[in-house]
Order: sequence, then structure tokens, then C-alpha cells
Amino acid sequence: MKTLKILMIMLSMAVPAILAQESSSTSEGWERVWEMKPGYFRVLKDGHVGLIDTSGKVIIPCKYDQIFDLNDKMYVKVLKDLRMGLYHVDRGLVCPAEYDMIWDFEDGLAKVSKNRKLGFINEYGNIVVPPIYDFIGEFDNGLALASLGNDDVYLDKNGKIINPDSEQEESIWENEVEAVERDSSRTDKNYNKPAVKIGPEMVENDKDEDTKHYRYSWSYRRSGFEPHLAAFTLGINGYLDSKWSEDLPEEYSFMNRVHEKSVEVGIYPFQQGMRLIGRNFGLSTALGVKFNNYRFKLSNIKEVDEGSRAWFPQLSDEARIRKSKLTNITLAVPVALELQIPNNYDKFYISAGVEGSIRLHSYTKVVFKEDRDKEKQRKTDDFGLRGFRYDCFVRAGFKDFGIYASYSPQSLFKEGKGPELYPYTIGVTFNLD
Repeated sequence: MKTLKILMIMLSMAVPAILAQESSSTSEGWERVWEMKPGYFRVLKDGHVGLIDTSGKVIIPCKYDQIFDLNDKMYVKVLKDLRMGLYHVDRGLVCPAEYDMIWDFEDGLAKVSKNRKLGFINEYGNIVVPPIYDFIGEFDNGLALASLGNDDVYLDKNGKIINPDSEQEESIWENEVEAVERDSSRTDKNYNKPAVKIGPEMVENDKDEDTKHYRYSWSYRRSGFEPHLAAFTLGINGYLDSKWSEDLPEEYSFMNRVHEKSVEVGIYPFQQGMRLIGRNFGLSTALGVKFNNYRFKLSNIKEVDEGSRAWFPQLSDEARIRKSKLTNITLAVPVALELQIPNNYDKFYISAGVEGSIRLHSYTKVVFKEDRDKEKQRKTDDFGLRGFRYDCFVRAGFKDFGIYASYSPQSLFKEGKGPELYPYTIGVTFNLD
């Protein structure tokens, strides 16, 4: 019974408070009130939304389709006719609803999108970087990579174009300003805002002054195409016959491989790229050295046909072979077409092309035991290998990691000097640039 009395008392106190709040809301003409954050309320009137505080002070007038994202820095976004603007609870209007999107502030700057172009504004709504760029990345060490058409530039936080390779700074806001009076054929109705023309784009500002057109002199660093051929490669070697089979002729059965130990290692320290279409499709080439190792399943020299024993050092029939391999070292020059798909700073890429290789050195190596002594011997020869060969290859990856595959339509050996085998490799790449 005592508990019931307490509940009745609490209910009698709560109902008048609720009615008083409803009466207050109705007296102000609000159709509905929601709490966005302690002390701040979203209100609805005549189908539009605004913001008030606990005292009823109007912070944002009821003329917007929606308001949202009242954050810890007290900025709140507004939406009107699918355009976004920004208010500050203490300072009022920061920028009118004219942007497609406004991101949160970081280090005093907020990225904005207008007519599908990107720029930056400061905390007072002033344009720092005009929204004329197709892409702007995040700031890193005070610089952000931006793209305009087919060209890339680096911007600092003052909107200046920076060449990272020199100390020279070039500003979009140059002193070479030519004010041109408004064309008499234009009307105040259509041109009631001043416009700043920067490069090929027009940036409009909300200021109550006569409209002028400003022509700014600006320049930027023209960047080249950066391919992904300079890399360290690691793959598994193999070879196929003309029927795409790994079966070997009987006289070359000793060449059956230990798959996981038949390894290709490649180092491509130099590369060069050239744009073809836009900034993400180009032609690339590189220079490198490849080491192709073919590990054999060979346990005794008697398994080798008499005609092929010349491949190996002189061994007795009693020698037990522990390891044997053929190594081919080549100078490689790949040429490829590459497509890049940007993802902020990083890029997915896929490339395909042809690689020519010149044989530099080749040898066989045998590790064996005889009379309980472990020995190893090497023999250098061309073994009938081609002096020049070309391979077709594809590569794909993201950032500094990728995968690749290659196949040669030319036999590994010269005609009549060895089996008809077509080499292939599947592996991974670790980009050097």
C-alpha cells in the first residue's frame, strides 16, 4: 500500500509538468518538439524544422526541411531543397544551404561538395579551397592530393598549390586580378551574387555587393603516370606441354618438379610510366632481373637418360642425390597497359602486357651424398635454353601488394635442344615505389 501511494504522488507531479510543457509548446506555435541534445530541441512549424534551446530562444529558424548532426563542437547541419548548409549554436549561420555535402571539421577545415566538385571551407564558412576539384584526399603532413581534370596537384591548408619537389609555392589566389564589369545583357535576377572564376570553374559567394568576375592566374604541378611494375616478385614456376599438360617425355622424366620448391624470384628496381587516357590509364615499362629455379625430383643419376647426363656434373651411380635444380637468370623488360581505380590515397590496379627476357646465366646444381660425405657441385651451360624469350603476363593489386601470372607461348628450349615445354609462373608482388 505504501508503494502504491508513492507511485500516485509521482504521477500527480509528472502529469502537470507534461501538460505545462505541451502548453508552452503550443503557445509558441510549435507543432512538435524533439530533444536533439540536452538543452536543445528540434521544432516543427508549418512543415519546416528549426532549433531552439531550453529557454525557447530560436537558434535556427523554422525554414528548413531537416536539421541534423548537432555535434560536440556545436555545429549543426541543415537541409533545404536537397542542399546542405551549416549553423553554429553560438555564432549562427556559417554557410547557407548551397552544398551537396558538408563533412565534419578537422583542424579547422571542412570538405564540401558543390555540383559534384570538392573544396574546403573554414569554421566561418569562408572558402579556403574553391570547390573545383574532382578529388581531394585527406591532409597528410599539411598537404592534400587533389585532381582537376587530367592533372594532379598538392594543396596546403591555405589553398596554395605546392610542388613537393621544390620549395616554390604557387597560390590559386594570385595578385593578378582583373575585375570585369558585369555584362549589360545579364540581369540582377540571374546574377545577384559575386562570382570568382578560377581556372575553368565558377565559384559563387553569398555577399551583398555588386557582381564582378575575377580572373585568377594559377598554375599547378603536372604529375606523371605512376605504374606498379617496380616490384619484388615471388612465384611458383611450372611448364606445360603443347597439350597444356605437365606430363614429360620419358627421356626427360628426371625434370618432374618439386612444385613448391620451384621458385621464381624477380627484382624490378626501375620503371617508367606514360599517361594515355586520363590520369588512371597508361603505358608502363620496367627493367629487372629474374631467377627461375626448377627443382627436380631426382634421387640418382641413373634416372637421367644418357643423352641428358651432360646437364649434370660427373656423378657415380652410387651417389644419392638430395637436391637438384636448373637455374635460369635473365634480364627482363616488361611493357604493360595499366588501369588504376582510385580509392582516396591508394589505388587498385590491373595491368597486362608482354615481357621480353634475355638469358644472362644458367646452371645446374646437385647436392648429393657419397661415402657418407655431403657434397654439392654446379655445372654452367646454356642447356639448349633460348637466348631470348617473351612472356605474356597480367598483374593486379592494391597499394603495395599484388598478384601476377605469366605464360610464354615460346618453348623454354630451342627446337631440337630439349623438350617442348612452355613455362608459366603464378605469384605475388611487393611494389618498390
